Amino acid sequence: MKNILIISTYFPPMGGIGTVRVTKYVKYLRKFNWNPTIVTIDEKYIQKKDETLLKDISSEIKVHKLNFEQKNKDISIDFYKALKKQIGKILEKEKYDVVFITVGPFGILPIGEYIYKKYGIKFVLDMRDPWKLQKLHYTNKISYIVAQLKRTIKGVIESKSFRHASYICTVNDTMTKDYEKEYPKYKNKFITIPNGIDIDDYSDIEPKKFEKFTIVYAGKFETAAGFRDPTNFFTVIKDLINNNYDIQFVHIGDEEKRVIDIAKNVGIMKNSMFIGRKSYKETLEYCKGANILLVIGGNEKSEQTGKIFDYIGCFRTIMVLANKNSEINKVCNKINCAVCIEKNDLETMKKTIINYYENSNQNIKKEIPQEYTREQLTYNLAQILNKVVKG
Repeated sequence: MKNILIISTYFPPMGGIGTVRVTKYVKYLRKFNWNPTIVTIDEKYIQKKDETLLKDISSEIKVHKLNFEQKNKDISIDFYKALKKQIGKILEKEKYDVVFITVGPFGILPIGEYIYKKYGIKFVLDMRDPWKLQKLHYTNKISYIVAQLKRTIKGVIESKSFRHASYICTVNDTMTKDYEKEYPKYKNKFITIPNGIDIDDYSDIEPKKFEKFTIVYAGKFETAAGFRDPTNFFTVIKDLINNNYDIQFVHIGDEEKRVIDIAKNVGIMKNSMFIGRKSYKETLEYCKGANILLVIGGNEKSEQTGKIFDYIGCFRTIMVLANKNSEINKVCNKINCAVCIEKNDLETMKKTIINYYENSNQNIKKEIPQEYTREQLTYNLAQILNKVVKG
């Protein structure tokens, strides 16, 4: 069995979608003849814990939790500095065939180049989000100049890391193509491995029981890909409520004032529940009990929110509000229980909700595309790792 060192700021018991991707790799890699060892941050730095995913980490897996002084808001910057000081001792204990680095946060991105140059171990990068290619956010000329300067710095760091990486994984084809265009010299290094679904996560999920017809949205509205604006959706809900449809909206995740203010302004607060952050398992319980699961796209074409994969295993109707050319819609079109609607098409939103309000969810086929199972995706990663070893 070959050895792989996985470096990730996110790892159980830390909560969040970024933790899920790396956890599932660790769960299945041994099945494909790769033995993972993990380097992550100490638990004392974790603000939002979720014990749910610990079940996927075998007791035989070695996990190195680095302790250091946190000085930066972005903890991955301090993590990187600690890695440079402590990685030598870790590498002395075991011979590793490949190092796998998953980002963001992006502060640890340069560690692959450092390890490669100092210890001669090849590395693979896992870019869960674009960094240099993130959409610029600015409000005036000065903030535009600052944003451009930051992008230039990101580009320098990113380019050096890409130059020395054996492969760079991205989460969707749009992101892969964007990076191929940005870095044509490294075109053959970019590989797409999307997020996915682990059917094991649903084996002991009991659906949450709701008294009303319930539409659930899980996760953030404010993201790097832009604000997932619920205004049009809330407007449709208000219209349906005024026409005597007994509907409620449920948000699972950290409360966001901007979203709550929109709900107040539209007038649906009495029919809304903002229940806060829940564990991964609890979130799936809410999702599995919903009548409709909601996805709202941001402004980035490359955005492929992980929640759509979590929704698939719930076998409920998924309503996707996104632009037709987005990566979210590409996934949506492969799922039999999902319907894709343009974000500004209020009439179709309304008709769709009425249709599912008046008809049950019982006819949904319980099928999951093989290409999106976590086991298959880990197999795909293992094939890349094998190529690295073979040179």
